[in-house]
Amino acid sequence: MSQSYTYFTLPFSSVPKTPSYTVWFASWSTDRPTVAAGDNPPFVVCCTTGQAPQGSTVLGSSIKDPFPPPPPPPASINASDYQTTVASWLALGRGLPDQ
Repeated sequence: MSQSYTYFTLPFSSVPKTPSYTVWFASWSTDRPTVAAGDNPPFVVCCTTGQAPQGSTVLGSSIKDPFPPPPPPPASINASDYQTTVASWLALGRGLPDQ
């Protein structure tokens, strides 16, 4: 049975040390990078079968087992543009939940 997965962005500083959901950093690694003071934190995309946490921006939902990682963001991206990218990616066959 397939589950519904919700993809969302979250500020880097809001990602818990041990999240209860899958997290990908802009390097598209699941390993938390070290960010030096003055560096821009990486873009973060997460996926959960539950509710997206407070402070997140929901990108879209998919029904697929196993859930695939979303497309990596370009070097310069904002959450609104990336939301459009992920919505298109989900619509191209990753499975959308029944409405």
